Amino acid sequence: MPTLDQRLADIKLLMRYAVPPNDLTKAAALVEKHSTDSVALHIFHAFYSYLPEGLEDAITVLRLLDRRQGAFLICASTGLADYLYLVTSEQAEFLGPLSEGIWEDEVLAFFNLENREAFLKKYADLTAFPVYVPAHLHNDLCPFCHVADGEIHTLGCPVEICPWCGGQLTSCGCRFTLLGKTALKNESQLEELLALLNKKGRLPFSAEEHRPAYPITPEDLQ
Repeated sequence: MPTLDQRLADIKLLMRYAVPPNDLTKAAALVEKHSTDSVALHIFHAFYSYLPEGLEDAITVLRLLDRRQGAFLICASTGLADYLYLVTSEQAEFLGPLSEGIWEDEVLAFFNLENREAFLKKYADLTAFPVYVPAHLHNDLCPFCHVADGEIHTLGCPVEICPWCGGQLTSCGCRFTLLGKTALKNESQLEELLALLNKKGRLPFSAEEHRPAYPITPEDLQ
């Protein structure tokens, strides 16, 4: 996966060919505002790589419609229309125009929506939903996989605590000991590990106890 700087550079290159010249300065400023946020950068990259209408356009605002288990339902508004994206810390999936709603039953169920009509009713007024704020600025979210306080981490998140030793799950040796392996190399081994974790009881993210803290003053270093 590219670094944030690499992703930002790619987006700026795409924007040269995708954004109307008169809108470029404002559109670039919005991207810069989110330059350290992987969630927003995934949306910008997806949008400017594939303009939904096939015409020059620019995102003017991002609004957060919902979030759950590290996944964000975000609306990207442009001069032409409003578009839906399902975003995680790893990728953004284009769901189509807001006006058409969500057709995928799995996505609707994930966000506790009965059907497409229920979606259209709930999100009829975009102004009722907040402008998206970069995920890493929310203290109640895991800074890596973005699950909320009390939710289970995405498997592989470096913040998750090992339920056996209390250490960092991605750094301790418990997973290798339990599986009798020196490395995890395939999907079946990960599924076996996940089954063991679920049986033991995975530790949910605690914003108070698990969020990494970094020293910011000389006194903090003593």
